[in-house]
Amino acid sequence: MISRTTTVPHNVRVEEALLGCAVLGAYNDLCVQGVTRNWFNELLHKSVWDMMESVNGEVSLESLIVAAKTHKGFNEHGGTPVALVGMADEAPFADNWTVWLPELQKLLRLREYQQFGQDVVRNAGEADNVDDFADELESRVMQLRKFRETKTTADRKDSFDRIQRNLEEAHLGTGINGLPTGLDDLDRTLGGMRGGQLITLASRPGMGKSTIAANICQYLAVNHEVPVAFFSLEMTDDELNARMSASMSDVNLHSFYSHQYSEEERLAAMQRMAVSNPKLYAAPIMIEPRSDITINGIRAEARRMVHRNDVQLVVVDYLQLVGTNSRGGNRVVEVGQISRGLKSMAMELDVPVIALAQLNRQIENDGNRAPRLADLRESGSIESDSDVVGFI
Repeated sequence: MISRTTTVPHNVRVEEALLGCAVLGAYNDLCVQGVTRNWFNELLHKSVWDMMESVNGEVSLESLIVAAKTHKGFNEHGGTPVALVGMADEAPFADNWTVWLPELQKLLRLREYQQFGQDVVRNAGEADNVDDFADELESRVMQLRKFRETKTTADRKDSFDRIQRNLEEAHLGTGINGLPTGLDDLDRTLGGMRGGQLITLASRPGMGKSTIAANICQYLAVNHEVPVAFFSLEMTDDELNARMSASMSDVNLHSFYSHQYSEEERLAAMQRMAVSNPKLYAAPIMIEPRSDITINGIRAEARRMVHRNDVQLVVVDYLQLVGTNSRGGNRVVEVGQISRGLKSMAMELDVPVIALAQLNRQIENDGNRAPRLADLRESGSIESDSDVVGFI
């Protein structure tokens, strides 16, 4: 039973039993599971774990009794050799840690949620920006939910199993490890877009970066039914949808609107787009046309899209238009905050993020040379936060 002597969720006997397993030889196993002093609520039990960490060599009842003679924290909190023996009796076998660990982890999670609730109440009255406050809360809840109820010793083996499967799939497959872009040359270069990656695609205005990003989204959503999210800060959803529809139908919209197409060609183009539109409409493409969105707003909305719609790719068009709530006025610092925020979002949500970016004007005055990292506009850390930077 959970102790009723305090409102803090804890169980003294479970803490003693798990420490007893460590005393009997399971200390290394518990370390592998991620156990730290924070898993224990009682100060004495925290000090016992600290003492175990200070032992040179194998942790055992004998080595701990020797360490207890000089360990300040253990003695200050009333620790005795008899208490260590009592913990071992509660275990009573080293392998029983698999029984006690899930219960202790559950109580730890409850304490963290309790602390979270207290922090919400305390910080709500001091928050300057509601959106920032809400994003921080959502991010923290997600981290709390990621804390699994059980963690088995097979996790490390599972990791290598996944690596082996990826190698086998790469050997037998098409050379794409992750999401394809639909652009053969880009797929050969990237080898697929993987979760946690921030891919920055940069060019001067009018070079086609938005079109490329839209084509990638269209390819994934229409051909592979992969849900994608497109945050557009400079185009409406009508503009984006028209571009994707024209791309699917092999129609040049500029030639259509300017009547460079003949009347017959325009009729044929409209018919092709009318045929492709239902397929595009049914594709899982979520477009957010917002010109005033901040990096925290993007992260919050993307978080909801991933959980509600299983979005597997996020596109931001474009990075330098994203706002922050910073009042410092240093744009280089702000862009750095945005790029770090996008990289953090990619890692938190485990999805690839494509961020479009503008180049500065200096490249226009420097002949026909290829763009380089220094040409990124207002760049403080875009290149360091990105896993891949591509130029058009």
